[in-house]
Amino acid sequence: MCGINGFNFNNKELLLSMNEATKHRGPDGTGSFFDEEISLGHNLLAIADNIESSLQPVVSENKNYALVFNGEIYNYRKLRAELELKGTTFKTDSDTEVLFAGLMEYGTDFLEKLDGMFAFAFYDKTRAKIILARDAMGMKPLYYYYKNNQLIFSSEFRGLFVHDIPRKLDQEATGIYFTLGYVPMEKTLVADVRKVCPGQYLIYDLKNQTLLKKNHSRDLFVLNKKSENKNESENNPDELLNEAVKEHTMGVRPYGLYLSGGMDSTVILHELSKFHQGQIKTYTTAFETRDAQINEDAILAKKLCADFNIDHHELVINEKDFIAATEIAIYAIEEPRYHISLPAYWLLAKEACRDIVVVLSGNGGDETFLGYTRYLESQNISRRLVRWPKSLVNLWYNINRFRNGRGDLGEYFHLEKALDRWIYFNGINRVKKSLQKQIYKFDFPDLKTFLQGSDALASMGEVSDMENAQGALDRLFWLADEDFIRSDKLTMWHGMEGRFPFVAKKLINYVNSVPSEIKLKGGITKNLLRQTYKNKLPDYITNKKKTGWYAPTTEWMKSEYGEFVKNVLSKDYYPETAELFDLDFVRSEFVEKIENFSLKDMKRFMPIFSFQIWAKQFKIKL
Repeated sequence: MCGINGFNFNNKELLLSMNEATKHRGPDGTGSFFDEEISLGHNLLAIADNIESSLQPVVSENKNYALVFNGEIYNYRKLRAELELKGTTFKTDSDTEVLFAGLMEYGTDFLEKLDGMFAFAFYDKTRAKIILARDAMGMKPLYYYYKNNQLIFSSEFRGLFVHDIPRKLDQEATGIYFTLGYVPMEKTLVADVRKVCPGQYLIYDLKNQTLLKKNHSRDLFVLNKKSENKNESENNPDELLNEAVKEHTMGVRPYGLYLSGGMDSTVILHELSKFHQGQIKTYTTAFETRDAQINEDAILAKKLCADFNIDHHELVINEKDFIAATEIAIYAIEEPRYHISLPAYWLLAKEACRDIVVVLSGNGGDETFLGYTRYLESQNISRRLVRWPKSLVNLWYNINRFRNGRGDLGEYFHLEKALDRWIYFNGINRVKKSLQKQIYKFDFPDLKTFLQGSDALASMGEVSDMENAQGALDRLFWLADEDFIRSDKLTMWHGMEGRFPFVAKKLINYVNSVPSEIKLKGGITKNLLRQTYKNKLPDYITNKKKTGWYAPTTEWMKSEYGEFVKNVLSKDYYPETAELFDLDFVRSEFVEKIENFSLKDMKRFMPIFSFQIWAKQFKIKL
């Protein structure tokens, strides 16, 4: 994993400044390439091969082609063999060289062959084109600014901000953020700064100065398609998981595992134990708290590692360290988040990077194998829509949502439609009263219109399995542009790469072909995965119910953390945003009047709290 930077003009000073701004992504080296109409930069974190063989940009001998690449191609050895049959010779054992050769040989058609996580920029001088691409699951971020015939791109906002780009707030994206808690698809909170979407590639024509957007790997969002892999068994996905875990340990650098004590990370641990030589290093967090339930998962992780002789590292986080990490964590991910435990992720990455360079995690397991309770709720809706008139079922659920304070009058969800149902479950709508009307002009119809712009929705076709569709939409929106971006930025801030076996290409294709009735059989979330590993993992893992992982912020609200929150939610913290929010109302109603905080109470102000910190650190203007 690395950092990439570039733009469609020649300016050495600006390019080197971009590399400097993103140097934490590549502590092993830096490189640059310049031509008449292109500047490319790279920060190196060498993993697949040694540093000398991994330096980028990769440039052809005739200088007609150049590549900067961030990520890993897990099936690169297979692709290398295919290219060798066509006469290609290789100088290194790196996936970067294979990607470079494949793009020269096949062009953008090569993207369909890739199984991995990637963001790259490929310069083709012969055709006067620049290609920007992001992997189908969105594991690697790639941002760009395109205005006045200038195309500037980077792995991070801070790379773009080296240029004189206005840091103006995007009002539509602000509405999306305060509805979902993050901004999916191409928009960001900064006007005119865009993301390359998951499974998207951009072709910039240097002669005509046009930008064309296209898509690849849309088959990963096609549901209920019969699997074509003869090794895939409907009731036995462990072979695919074993293959995925092996592939995700590729490279020459030390690796470890974020072990939560839950099902997904324990499955990865089990598969790692089959081939890993020596002790496996695992990492988890615990908290200084009076509430024993907070550390339930950490206790299970410790027990598991004691039973199986694992080199386990438990980081115990106190309130003071949590407060100290809050602003730097948001600065690292470059976007606000309503996630209560965000600083703990930053602290854990800081701890793990002392020993390892690659960290595996179970991210994506819930979205792939249907591990959230809302999938069971969706199953109940599906059954009722079959038994009762749709109008009555929809009316009942819409009234119930309004009565529970999760919606407004005038919002109406047609729950027989996949996107309506996804928004029904995922819209947070908790801070509307605290926003002034000129900014908050965003509601359910606006969000639906915005999300319908995703080409992956069209790829799904007519949805017959609504629960599988909910998992696919979670992967497309939440996983790609909340979870994976957060994970990437926090690990890369510490010069470490995160990997996610549960979204390997073969595994996703297989799981898309398995009916949700099997995954949720008997009213049990993730039933297929539980049954697969029932006799391979301890009962206290396979029988464990899904529990949330939260820092004890509800407890800390009555001490130093609460004072920190009130300071951030004040007009003086960042005066630029004072006209956006009625901060006196927020502090009074959401903080000062609450005696005993619940998670629901925290989520009412957390989006504004995080937004305030982000806006101040990046000097955002209205």
